[in-house]
Amino acid sequence: MKLLTKPSVLCVSTLLALSSFCALAGTVTTNGPDLVVNTDNGGLELHTADDAFAFKFSGKIQLDATRFDGLAAASENKPFASTTDAFVRRGQLKFEGTAFSDWNYGLRLNFDGNEDGTDVDWVWLQYNGFDFANITVGKYRVYYGLEGATSSSWITGMERPAMYDFLAGSDDTNFGIRAMHAGDNYSLSAQIATNGDKPDDGNNDIYGYTLRATYAPILEPDQILHLGVDYHDANPSDNETKLQSRFGIRSDADDKMRFADIDNTTSDNEYVLEAGYQLKGLRLQSEYFKRKTHGYNDEDYASSDIDGYYGQISYLFGASRKYDVAKGRWKKPTNFNSYEVFARYESIDINANEAATKKNIDNNVDGVEAAVRGAKHTTNEFTVGVNYFVNESIRTSLNYITYRVSNIDTSADIDGYAVKNDSKAVVARLQYVF
Repeated sequence: MKLLTKPSVLCVSTLLALSSFCALAGTVTTNGPDLVVNTDNGGLELHTADDAFAFKFSGKIQLDATRFDGLAAASENKPFASTTDAFVRRGQLKFEGTAFSDWNYGLRLNFDGNEDGTDVDWVWLQYNGFDFANITVGKYRVYYGLEGATSSSWITGMERPAMYDFLAGSDDTNFGIRAMHAGDNYSLSAQIATNGDKPDDGNNDIYGYTLRATYAPILEPDQILHLGVDYHDANPSDNETKLQSRFGIRSDADDKMRFADIDNTTSDNEYVLEAGYQLKGLRLQSEYFKRKTHGYNDEDYASSDIDGYYGQISYLFGASRKYDVAKGRWKKPTNFNSYEVFARYESIDINANEAATKKNIDNNVDGVEAAVRGAKHTTNEFTVGVNYFVNESIRTSLNYITYRVSNIDTSADIDGYAVKNDSKAVVARLQYVF
C-alpha cells in the first residue's frame, strides 16, 4: 500500500497510529489501487489513486459571545437592559465520500444550541453518471440565494441577512430530489422536496418546488460578476406558516419578532434576485426578495406580503474570495493571514392583515405589541464588521448590529421597563473548520 500525504502534525500522527496498528495487528495490505491520505485544512480524506472511492471527515466549531440590549432582550430578567451571553453557535461533524466513481454520499451531525439541539440534518446520495445533471436524493443542503448558498464558514457577516429568516426556499430539506447542471459560467437547479409537514386531514407529505439559475458574465481571476434568480413555491395544504426574525442577534433566550402566523396556509410563494461583483479585494453584493402567503386562521382570511433588500460592501486586504460556479456562491479567501472589513444595510417591509398577526410580537414574552395591529412594519438594519482569516482553519470575527422596527407600541411596559422598538449588539466569534 502506497501512502501519499502532505506533511502536517495530523498526518504524522495518522502514520504513527497506522504504524502502531500494524505492530499490534499485523501487516496492512490492499488488493486495490494505491491510497492517498490528505490532511489539508486539518481534516482527513482518504481516496484511491484513481478517485473511484473516497472518504472525507470534516467539521466546524463556532463559539460566540454577544452583548446586546433593546428589543432583542425583551424576555431577559431585566427586560430590554444590556445583556451578555456566550454560547456554541455551531458544532458540526460531516462525513462525505465517493463510491464506484459516479456515486457520492454524505451525512452531517449538527449541534445548534439555540434551536434544534443536536441532530443528523443531512443524509443524502448523489449520482453523477448523467451528462446533463447530477441527481441528489435525501435530506440535503439547499443552495438558495447568493448569501444563502455560501457556507456559514465563509459568509461575510457572522449571520446571514435577516431576509433569510423570512424565506422558506433556503431551508434544508427533510426529504427531496434535486437535479443540478453547471456550465463554464452558469448553474441550473430544480428540486421537489418536503420539510415534513402534513395536512391535518391527510397522511401524505407536502412537497414544495424550488428553482435557481445563476450566471457569471464576467469570470476572471481578478474580476467576477454574479447574477442569479430563485423561485420557491411551498405548495402548502393547510399547514402552518410562521414569519419571524432575530435580525442577526442570537442569545440564550433567543427572542424572535413574529410578524405573522397563518395556521392553515393555502398559498405560499417567493422569489429572490441576486447580484454580486468582485474586483480584486473589493466586493459589492445585493439581494432582493418578495414572499406572499395566504390562508386562514380559524374562519378568518389571513395574508402577508413581505419584501425587502440589502446592500453590502466589503474589502479583503491582500486577497479575494474564491467563486464556485457549479453552486453559484462565494468560497474561502485566496490567501490567509488577511483582514476583511464590511458594511451592510437592510430594509424589509412586512404587510400582514389583522387576522394573520398576534397580539404579542415577541415569541418569548407578553407585552411587545403592534401600535396598530394589521398595519405595516418596516425594519431597518445596519451591520458593520471585521473578519481575520488567520489560516485555512481559524477565523475570528467582530460585528456590530443595530436595527429598528416600526409600528411597535413603545408606550407599553414590561415589569416597569418601557418597550423598545430597536436593538443593538456587539458579537464576537472564534471559528475552527477542519
